[in-house]
Order: sequence, then structure tokens, then C-alpha cells
Amino acid sequence: MATQELQEQPRRNNPESRRGPGSVSPGISYDLSASAASAVRRTTGLLRRHKLLIGTVIVVGTGLAVLAAFRMTPLYTAETLIMVEHRKNTVLNFEGVVSDMTPDISALQSEVAILKSPAFAEKVVAKLKLMNDPEFNASLRPPPPGWVAALNPRNWIPDSWKQTGAVPLSPEEIERNHLTSVVNEVLDNTSVRPQGRSYVIAVSFDSEDPRKASLIANTMADLYLVDQLDEKFKASKRATQWLEERLADLRREAQTTGDAVEKYRTQHGLTTSSVNESTVVGQQLSQLNADYILARTKRQEAETKLRDVTAMANSPRGASAVGDVLGSPLIQALREREVDLQRQIADATNRYGNRHPMLQALQSQLRDLQGQIKSDVGKIVSNLSNEVELAKGREQGLKASLDQAEAKQNEQQQATVGLRTLERDATTAQAMYESLLTRSQQIAAQTDMRQPDARVVSEASIPLDPSQPNRKLIVLLALVASGTLGVLLAMLRERADGGFRSPHQFELATGVRSLGIVPRIPRFGGSPASYVVDKPVSAFAESMQNLRTSLLLANPDGRHRVILFSSSVPGEGKSSVAAAFARTCANAGQRTILVDCDLRRKCLHEMLGMANTLGLSEVLAGTAALEDAIQVDPRTGLHVISAGHGRSLPQDALGSSGMHQLLSRLSVNYDRVVLDSPPVLAVSEGKLLAALADQTVFIVRWGLTKRGTAMAGLKEVVEAGGEVVGVLFSQVDTRRHAQYEFPDSGRYHGYRRYYAN
Repeated sequence: MATQELQEQPRRNNPESRRGPGSVSPGISYDLSASAASAVRRTTGLLRRHKLLIGTVIVVGTGLAVLAAFRMTPLYTAETLIMVEHRKNTVLNFEGVVSDMTPDISALQSEVAILKSPAFAEKVVAKLKLMNDPEFNASLRPPPPGWVAALNPRNWIPDSWKQTGAVPLSPEEIERNHLTSVVNEVLDNTSVRPQGRSYVIAVSFDSEDPRKASLIANTMADLYLVDQLDEKFKASKRATQWLEERLADLRREAQTTGDAVEKYRTQHGLTTSSVNESTVVGQQLSQLNADYILARTKRQEAETKLRDVTAMANSPRGASAVGDVLGSPLIQALREREVDLQRQIADATNRYGNRHPMLQALQSQLRDLQGQIKSDVGKIVSNLSNEVELAKGREQGLKASLDQAEAKQNEQQQATVGLRTLERDATTAQAMYESLLTRSQQIAAQTDMRQPDARVVSEASIPLDPSQPNRKLIVLLALVASGTLGVLLAMLRERADGGFRSPHQFELATGVRSLGIVPRIPRFGGSPASYVVDKPVSAFAESMQNLRTSLLLANPDGRHRVILFSSSVPGEGKSSVAAAFARTCANAGQRTILVDCDLRRKCLHEMLGMANTLGLSEVLAGTAALEDAIQVDPRTGLHVISAGHGRSLPQDALGSSGMHQLLSRLSVNYDRVVLDSPPVLAVSEGKLLAALADQTVFIVRWGLTKRGTAMAGLKEVVEAGGEVVGVLFSQVDTRRHAQYEFPDSGRYHGYRRYYAN
């Protein structure tokens, strides 16, 4: 992709005229990417190159989705089916009051709107007391954890901003707002939809509790049917409203008159239920009258008897008459005893005379007996007097009771007249009430035959599995979405890649030939200058050998001995490559000297483990001889001139004739004169050295140096008169480089078994 992208760019600053004898002819093309890299391979390479990014996005995205899915509260959906009846089931003709609904699309949509209306949802809330359910009433829920509340964007707004322009609400309005929020929660969890072209409406409800979901869905269906019946009954009530009101009035009137009859009857002791039956008072009066007559008769008999006994007791006959009247056995016995004593006295008088003691004794007995008879007669008379008094008292008591009964009977007779009046009123009211009630029942019979225009086809059962969230679907969608996002990010990253990924790209963009790539050494491999000696058969050492071979082919006659290593910006590995290349040449038996020309950032002596007492600055300043400034690398025999510690400006020292003479002298004494140059875009000394060197190797850091920066640095070298022999890519990740579809892709990495890294 990057190769095709650069093919359209014009080749600027093409130094074709400056190529040496080993330069490749511009008429020969080695661009194999168009034929070798198909679209599938390019896409595969892109995925391989950015597999870490894509994998990270997939893992993070899918992990977050899994975490969110398992933290989401599961919702259970219960569904009930209601069929709107399209057949008329009216038994009696009562169309003047109520008419059947003929279902059509509009009617079904209207019924759906009713089921989704806030008024209907409010009935459900009231019936099931959902105001007390924390699932729907947010004010009853416990506060969320602190970190969850911190993630809510609404909590980022200051409270003072939220209260700006707020209207104060009364407690009733606040309560109404709470009810509205609960109703809205219920509506949000409710789904009402027609089932295709049928007359069936599906009502489903989502809840955290499966039983609650089933209960609410079934309650909605029941309330819907009740609501239909209510509407029908309201129509009937409007037609019979006056009759119902009048019937209620008559019912109250009949009840009032009936209660008045019972109350009047109770107050006046009227316990009979018909005219032919006697009252309790009449029965008592008859009994008292009979008892009074009997008592009066007995009293008269006692008085007569007392009068007769008293008269007889005062008569000449005295006790004998009383005995005869009363028939008392005691009196009669005493009387017989008296007669016997009188006979005995008469006999004694005739026999003994008047003074005889026996006679006197008999006379004394007679007197005692007569006194006893008189005493007994007095007792009898006294008893008769008592009986007369008792008879009089009983007679008077019965007379008083009889008078009271007669007075009470008179009161009851008068009360009966009022009772009859009340009974007639009650009968009239009851008759009117029953008449209107019969009429009302006739109309109600027609209304009762009505049925709702819908019926429940299938009640909502308790769902066993949650409907939301669908964790498998969420994970699958997250996997697909995160994978797509990862690929898009990889493509954006590829498009936004500002660096060169292959010398082939640089060659297509600039026309400068490629000198190969320099693999990145392992993390703990040490410095490149040491690694090339320690690992002579490593990929890094092979890249230095390849560079040496390329330079030999570019200079077969050996005239170009001064080689400058340059780059655009610091950090591209220019000094490390120069030191490693110089050691490689020295190790191959060539007389090689390495000169540190970066007088600002001196680092070559540290890479090689040498001192920086005397160096290039002292030689150019004339304070030290060349032989004294040259140091020998004990491992390879490489001669090295460090940067030194000069006080003159670097551009003055490197641009002087002394520098030119020094290079001429070194080119005579050595086969390879390797110069380490400062970056050309950072300081100006790099351009001076490019003009002095026979060949310039331009270093570009793989994938990191911006394309514009690298091309600008190359332009500076060319415009300064430098002979750019080729471009060398440093610090190449061979594993990632092998994933690109370039002609040199897989170099070193694809043949890593040949190297001992």
C-alpha cells in the first residue's frame, strides 16, 4: 500500500547524473510489488503488521462488552396476546345505546394507542402499587457506588446550574411528578404491537423479576377488557341515568317509610301483623275483666256471709244459729256438748237440788263451754271480716289493672290508625319502587348481555430465561465491532504512517538506490560497534558486510575512499552504523580509519571504549600531530580519530583547508576513510562534509523518520554537492519488516536460520 502510494509522487532532486559506475541504469526496473503482492496478501500483511493493535482493540472491546453484559441487570419479558373480536355477539337489540366495534387497521392502532397511553399505565401503577416498587420508582433505589456516579455525565454539571430557572413545586405537584416518572418507566418497559394482519395485539412487558413481568402483562390485559366493559356500561348509564336516579330516590323513600312503620309499631307495642288478630293489650284486658268479675262476686259473697253470721250471732239462737249457718263441725260438737250438759244439770237439779256440788260443777262446765263457743264464733266472724277485706283489696287491684289496660288499649287503637296510614304510604312507595325496579332490570338485562370487544388469547406465562441482555449476541457484536474497529485503526495507522518502511519505497520516491537494511540488534546485545565483533555471523554483521560489498561494487577501481555517513535528524543510528561498518572493514583486512566529525555530540570514542584526549579538533587547530590523535582499536586494528575538545566553531574547523588536506592525506594512507557526520537538518557541518567526501551513505531510521524529513535531508546533501551512493535503513525490525509486501520483505528474518544472533 505504501509502495503504491509513493509511486504517484514525482521524483524530486534525482541525482542520476552523480551516480558512480556501479549505479543501476534507470531503464531497468526491479519493482516487483505490483505483480507479486496481490490485494489479499497486502491485506494479510496489514493485519499481520498491526495484529497487536487489532488484538488489543478486540480484547479490550470484547472485554468491556463482556463486563458490561454481565453487569447489566437481566430483564425478563412476558407477553400476553389479546384478540380484538370482529364478530357481533349481541343477543338483544340495544343498538340505540351501544354499538359494536368493527376492527380495522385504524381501530387496531387506536387500541394500541390506548394500551400505550399514560392514563392506562397509571391504572396499572395504581392497581399493582408500583409506586412502592424500587424498580420503577427511582427515589426508592439505593444510591449507586461512587465510581458509577462519577461516570454519569449528569453528575458533572454543578447543582447551581441545574437549579437555574427552576420553578418551585408544591408537595402535590412533586408527588404527581413522581407518579409521572413511574408511569414513564412502566411505558418504557411496555411493548404493544399488532401481530401482522391479524386482529391480535401482543402486549409484552420487561422486568427484572420474571413473576412481576408476567403479573404486569396479565394485569394490562385484564384492565384492558375491564376498560372496554366500562365504556359500554357508561354508554348504557347515560341512557338510563334518569331512571337510575329516580329508582334511587324511590328506594330511599320506600326504605324510609318502611323504617317509619317498624319504628312506629315498636314504639307503640303493635306486634300484630293483620287486623283480625288481637293485640297483646286486648288479650290482657279480657283476662283482667274476667278476673275482676270473679273477684267482685267473691267479695259480695264474703260480705253477705259476714253479715248473716253477725246477725245470727246477735240473735236469740246465737251460736246455734251460727253453727247451723256456717255448718262448722267444731261449733256443732260444742253445741251438742252444751245440750248434754244442760240435760245433766236438769237431772241433777231434779235429783239433788240447786245447792248440790255436782250441780254446781255441771253448771260451771256449762258456763265454760258456752264461753268457748262464743269465743269460737267470734273467731269465725273475725275470719269472715278478713276475707271480706281481702276480697275488696283484690277487687280494687284488678279494677286498677283493668282501667290501665283499657287506657292502653285506647292508646293502641289510636296508634293503629297512624300505623295504617304509614303502612299505606310504605306500600305505595314499595309498589312504585318495584315497578321502576322491574323496568330497570329489563334494561339491565339487555346491558348485561354485552361482552367486551376483545378477549385474551394467551396469558403471559412466567419467563424462564432473560430476554435482555443477550450476552452471546452482545459478545458476538462486540467481537465483530471491535475487530472492525481494530482493522479500521490499523488502516488509519497505516495511512498515517509517516515513515519509510522499505528502501524500495525511498528509491521509488527519490530515485536513490538502496544499500540494504540494518537489523535492530537485540535489546541486551550491547552497542552495535561491539555487537558486530561479538556476533560476526549475526544478521547485523551480515548487513555491514552487505553494505561493504555494495560500496565495493559501486567503486570497482577504488578511487572513492572517503565515505561519509549522514542523516537528516539525530537518533537515526548514523554513528552506530559508521562505527560498526568501520570495524567490519578493518576486520576484513582493509586499512580503515574512523573519524568522528560530530564535534558537537561526541560519542564514537564511548562506543569503541577509547579516550577523547586528543582528536580532530586538535589536529585541525594544529595543536596536535595526526599520529598523536590516531588511536588503534585493539579488537580489529581499526584506527580512530575522536572528536577532541576544540574551541573553534565546528563549521569553521570542518570547512577549513586543513580539513581538506587531512582527508587527502588519509585517503592516501588508508583504503577506507569513514566519516561520522552530524545531521544535515540540525547543523550545517553535515553539508560541508558531504562536499568533501567521495561518497555519502544516507541513513534513514526504519519507520520512524518522517518521509518529508528524510527527503529534505537528502535534498540538503545533494544540493551541497554530496555524492549519495545510496540509502541505508537502520534499526529495522526484521519481523515486522517481513510482514510488508516489498521486494526485500523477509530479508534476514526469512532466512534467520543462517544467522547466529
